[in-house]
Amino acid sequence: FLLTVHTAEGFEEYEVDRCVFNSTEPDDIQYIYSHYYNKREYVRFDSRVGKFVGYTEYGVSNAKRWNEGPEVIQRRTEKERYCVYNVGIDYNAALTKS
Repeated sequence: FLLTVHTAEGFEEYEVDRCVFNSTEPDDIQYIYSHYYNKREYVRFDSRVGKFVGYTEYGVSNAKRWNEGPEVIQRRTEKERYCVYNVGIDYNAALTKS
């Protein structure tokens, strides 16, 4: 779980990377990268969907631009780099000992 926060004049924007899993098998691991503005998610990349999806007018325009550029390719590789690697470590360190 990674959280990046930006604030300006009382408004808050942040990004969240997260991995959803119930085993260490790569097919069972889901990578989600979301952008929020004032606690409202406006765009998301989901490894199961394979592209960005917008939830607001601003999010839809960003999703369209990112899906046509290098950003979508980068996010597709994040599941392997960020989730698969770390889930294996976390699973062995914590879940197998409970």
